[in-house]
Amino acid sequence: MKNKILFLLLGLLISTSSFAQKKVRYTEDFYFERGIYSSIEQWKQNDPVKPKDIITDLDKTSPRFFQYLMAKESFRYPSNNEIIYQKPKDLFGYSDGEHLFHSNKYRFETIGSISVLKEVDVVDSYSSFIKPSESYEAEREEGSGKLFILDYETGEFFKCKPAKVKALFKRDPKLYAEYQKAKGSRKDKIDRFIKEYNFRHPIYFPKK
Repeated sequence: MKNKILFLLLGLLISTSSFAQKKVRYTEDFYFERGIYSSIEQWKQNDPVKPKDIITDLDKTSPRFFQYLMAKESFRYPSNNEIIYQKPKDLFGYSDGEHLFHSNKYRFETIGSISVLKEVDVVDSYSSFIKPSESYEAEREEGSGKLFILDYETGEFFKCKPAKVKALFKRDPKLYAEYQKAKGSRKDKIDRFIKEYNFRHPIYFPKK
């Protein structure tokens, strides 16, 4: 009898754990919580370090919190009973609750097995104000606007060049054959088939 009860409890714990880690297919309405991802695995697990856990004197409720945080040389947060010192440029990325970024200067335009990112302006100096006003604009390093690719499977990050994107399409022979036969400009074809590849090869994130 005791063994039966033990097995039932164990089964309940496993079921509860599985439910907590239930993954859902990514769609455009998926919400990434505000926070930073130190690694791609942390992003894949949808487990960011939240603003409340970051050690800083910045106003964590400000819409500009991440703008100013990314302008710092480094910041700290606790993890596994130790303090981690993090440089913004070494992050995998962060979510400001509206947009998702890779490192501190690439914004996700498309999220999927093949993600498309754009190099955007970043803050490259920080005001001495303890609480910068909402109207304050820090100096910004101008982004090139160039597009980059993040391969979800390998974590490889590279400039969006047709030859390299086509190499990813080859993982799906049927889709690649369709790409080869498709008409239209190279840019248009690349755009269309990235979307199609992502549809056929969805990615999943734990639902918090």
